[in-house]
Amino acid sequence: MKKTIIFLFALALGMTSCFNNNSTSKEIAKTETPSNNVGSKTATPNDAISYDTYTNPRFGFSIMYPSFLTPQPEPENGDGRIFTNGKDEEMSVFASYNVLDDTIEELFKECKGSYIGTVSYAVQKDNWFVVSGTDEEGTILYRKTILTDDVEYTVNLIYPKAKKQLYDEIVEKITNSFNVGLEVTYQ
Repeated sequence: MKKTIIFLFALALGMTSCFNNNSTSKEIAKTETPSNNVGSKTATPNDAISYDTYTNPRFGFSIMYPSFLTPQPEPENGDGRIFTNGKDEEMSVFASYNVLDDTIEELFKECKGSYIGTVSYAVQKDNWFVVSGTDEEGTILYRKTILTDDVEYTVNLIYPKAKKQLYDEIVEKITNSFNVGLEVTYQ
């Protein structure tokens, strides 16, 4: 787990796919065809934002995502998914087994300690934490992790500082919709 977090934050520095652990899944609530041909969809603060729901049957979680982000192909292991506008906005959501039996306190400390850039917000509660800040290029990085007895669920967002106002609403909407421990069948 420690190597994974360090790897994820190292990716943030290069902005290639920050926080992109093992992302993707088996099911999207809305009918759509994921594509590698990402358009240049984007949203502005004046746009009404619509949302779709992604459900992960392997780890039993669901989360809303802004429809201007395009779902990318999922990995074979079905642990999550990446959503992107093909430019500078990305959301990744995934889960993994907590094989090292880390506590939420250990995961939180590790995440803050390996953060590349300036941490502007960090809070840890009973079974979850959030760490957010900016990298050296001014890009905002946001991470929320929820820990159950044996699974870590994580959502990451990357977006330009210029879109902070827009993403304040998006972050609130998606994190409030992040449901874990759902009973679903993985095939």
